[in-house]
Amino acid sequence: MSNISPAGTMIGLDVLMIIYTLWAISVLRPIGKIAIGIGAAMLMWLAVLHLGLSSQSLFPKDISGVAFLAVIFAGVGLVGAVLLFIPSIRKILLSLEQRQLLLLQGIRVFFGATFLMQASLGVLPQSFGIIDGYTHIGAGFFGLIAAFSVAVGVNGNRRAWFANIFGLADILIVASSLALVLLPQIGPHHSMMYAVFLPAPLWLWFHLISIWKLVRDDNHAPKTVHKQLATTT
Repeated sequence: MSNISPAGTMIGLDVLMIIYTLWAISVLRPIGKIAIGIGAAMLMWLAVLHLGLSSQSLFPKDISGVAFLAVIFAGVGLVGAVLLFIPSIRKILLSLEQRQLLLLQGIRVFFGATFLMQASLGVLPQSFGIIDGYTHIGAGFFGLIAAFSVAVGVNGNRRAWFANIFGLADILIVASSLALVLLPQIGPHHSMMYAVFLPAPLWLWFHLISIWKLVRDDNHAPKTVHKQLATTT
């Protein structure tokens, strides 16, 4: 077990996440050849990320926690710009059904299990790895429950709200503690960064789009009910 490469494990998880994401966004309706382009772009970014992390040239070794947190949020903003300002990608993202957006979080259970493993091996600080592992498993598990609930129409909105709030809190708390507390201990080129700079920003935006759709549906619901009542009377 001790011979397992942390970087290799995280790269394998990122590849699995890419495959799973492409499946989840196309499971209800095919998205055509654009899936190849999206997959290629994500793999290309993974290659660039690996090159920077493995050579320890992506960030200054003495970068401060505040500056590193700013870089994380800048990365989240850049991912959001790609998702929302490239028309073909924005069309796919905004057309995803609520159950798909929640289903996309399910892959996080594997990342959580890996963080638990890394905590047991000393790759991650034990307390952080255990807590982060269980919260990631929880975020993925709750996302799957919410996706199923939405699909079958049983308390779907309520469970979707819970899954989104829990998952968002997990990402934000982990990113903040990683940058502001743990960075001096693990450094900016730790294998954890394979999760921080590829899947995590995507999960965050999937949560935000899911919440936006929940709010939109809640705002439209009273009008629909009122219209139905007016029609019957």
